[in-house]
Amino acid sequence: IGTIEAKKLSKHAKKTPKSLMKEEEEEEEEENHCLSQSHQFKGFCFSSDTCAAVCMEESFHGGECKFENALRKCFCKKPC
Repeated sequence: IGTIEAKKLSKHAKKTPKSLMKEEEEEEEEENHCLSQSHQFKGFCFSSDTCAAVCMEESFHGGECKFENALRKCFCKKPC
């Protein structure tokens, strides 16, 4: 096993089956969604919940804070 693979295995070794399933579902959800920077969110994005609420007002399915150019910005999720 390579170093990277070993780190991945040790990361998952401490997790319960339920948390692993949730993590896999979140990864699948991210793969099925595209991100678009919010047009209405103002300022730094510290709360993904607030970001998601603003994105829903913009008719998106949700949103999350992400780093872009060393700043946390609000990105809205939509199906690809």
